[in-house]
Amino acid sequence: MCGLFGWFGERPRGGDEQVEVLSRLLQHRGPDDAGYESGAGWGLGFRRLSILDLSLLGRQPMASPDGRYWLIFNGEIYNYIELRQTLEREGEQFQSGSDTEVLVRLLALKGARALYRLNGMFAFAFVDTHERTFIIARDRLGVKPLYYHLRQGSLRFASELKALLAWSDAPREVDPAAVAEYLALNYLSTDRCIFKGYQKLPPAHYLAGRLDEPHRARLGQYWQVSDEADTETDTLSSAQLDDLLALLTDATRIRMRSDVPVGIFLSGGIDSGLVAALAGEAAEGRRPLALTVGFSERDHDESDLARATAERAGLEHRLIVQRPASLSDIDRLAWFYDEPFGDASALPTFALCEAAAEHATVFLSGDGGDEAFGGYRRYVEAQRYRWLATLPAPIGWAMRGLSQALPTLSSHRYRLLKCGLRDGGYAAAFDGVPTDPALQFAFGPTVRDHFAGAGAPLWDRWSATRGQAIQARQQALDYALYLPDDILVKMDRASMAHSIEVRSPFLDYRVVEWAARLPRAALLNTREGKLPLRKLAERLLPTQVQRGSKRGFGVPLRAWFQQPSGQTFLRERLLSPEAKARGFWDVTCVERIIAAHISAGGRDFGPLLWRLLFLDAWSRTYLDSDAFLQAALCKGSHATAA
Repeated sequence: MCGLFGWFGERPRGGDEQVEVLSRLLQHRGPDDAGYESGAGWGLGFRRLSILDLSLLGRQPMASPDGRYWLIFNGEIYNYIELRQTLEREGEQFQSGSDTEVLVRLLALKGARALYRLNGMFAFAFVDTHERTFIIARDRLGVKPLYYHLRQGSLRFASELKALLAWSDAPREVDPAAVAEYLALNYLSTDRCIFKGYQKLPPAHYLAGRLDEPHRARLGQYWQVSDEADTETDTLSSAQLDDLLALLTDATRIRMRSDVPVGIFLSGGIDSGLVAALAGEAAEGRRPLALTVGFSERDHDESDLARATAERAGLEHRLIVQRPASLSDIDRLAWFYDEPFGDASALPTFALCEAAAEHATVFLSGDGGDEAFGGYRRYVEAQRYRWLATLPAPIGWAMRGLSQALPTLSSHRYRLLKCGLRDGGYAAAFDGVPTDPALQFAFGPTVRDHFAGAGAPLWDRWSATRGQAIQARQQALDYALYLPDDILVKMDRASMAHSIEVRSPFLDYRVVEWAARLPRAALLNTREGKLPLRKLAERLLPTQVQRGSKRGFGVPLRAWFQQPSGQTFLRERLLSPEAKARGFWDVTCVERIIAAHISAGGRDFGPLLWRLLFLDAWSRTYLDSDAFLQAALCKGSHATAA
């Protein structure tokens, strides 16, 4: 797992000094080594976190033996051994044991067609110096990030936005439509960047072009999750369950390929539990390390369940006591996340990765199981209350208004909100910020004027699946937005901030395709989801884990902000002269929202206040100063400085 940056076309100003700054900014993604190579019309920079072939033969940028092709590659190709064996039968010879060399050869032979054969998480840049062409690409589900800035005569790209902003001539103009989208969705979609002119390469896409004309590069898509669900039956046969077990076993096995120790993030749930059980079987006599986060609050603590799973799987188990997350941590998060990010569970995720870095470099996780197998509570709720979406629109909107008047009845509010949105919409992703009467005047006019289009990423994708079953539509929306732009962003930034790599068997594209072909009734019912995984759990996990209900990695925002220290923090940040000058929100209205939140029996504005706090912390780092650059210029990453 590593960090990369580079350029095609017109050579940027600044030379080696600029390259050094970019390299320092990405040091946390690859502390083990650094490299940079350039030629006519191209430059490739790299920070290495050594996982496979720890020798110098695995260094990047990596060239083909004849020097014609160059590659920088962030991620892992899990099926690199099988690909290598195929290439050797075709006459290719290899010098290293790295997946990078396999990828160089495959791209040299197949070009963009090589993407269809890769099973992995990756972002890469590839150059053919003879044909003077390039390809940049991203993995199928969007595990690894890739930002780029395309303008006349040049294309610049990097693993993180800060490395693009560090070029001396880089523009930095905030897009108010992006601020509105962030406040509406809780994150920024792949379609939008917080600064104008910058873009993110979408998952399962590549950009190909010529070094002399990078502005003419063409965008291509090589994969998507298709909905080919079997409609003939609503049951799961024993043979199908065997197929799933074999598939997950192989997905876990190839993700344990590493020249450094591999551990497991183990909660008390069935997703990480299944991964742990399969990892224990694939360890071939070794005892992989399983790490569990322990909480003092019993409602959050799952350490007893995790310990039972670890004992059954034959794993070495260690408990990490979760330190209380501090609101001041939000400044560190803002530096690493590059853009506003409103998912408050980034705090405990960040703390987990910080503690895990002391034990191993690579970890397996259960991310992706909920999306593939219908595990979110909202999927079950939609199945149970799908009749609400059939109500005439006027009734739906009236019920939605009623739900706003019942803020304490959260479950009822969710059901009523869902039926009030157009086309039976997906309220959980929208959260009502732009349309909530209580919040209409909380934001400055520049941001408020863009709220009408803030939900476009959601509605465009929702409309594209009209006619499909509600569960299929929800899953398609999560694969397009929530998974790549929230869940995977959260884990990538938190793990790479501490130079560790996280792999998930449930994000194997073969597992995703297998689950997509199942009838939805075989995935979930009106009581629970993940029915196939629960069946596997009966075979592999302790009884007390098999029927466990899902617990989120939650943060008690309401309680935090009602404490005296939390109230002080809110007022110091959100009501400051700097916040007023930016104009993102009206400080007088926000002061009233804070007062309402902390009053006894008042409405819970915790999620909104967190979004505003993160936007403020991000602004302090990327707008009010050059703090992100100062950290690099002061010899090291923000992680070290902090």
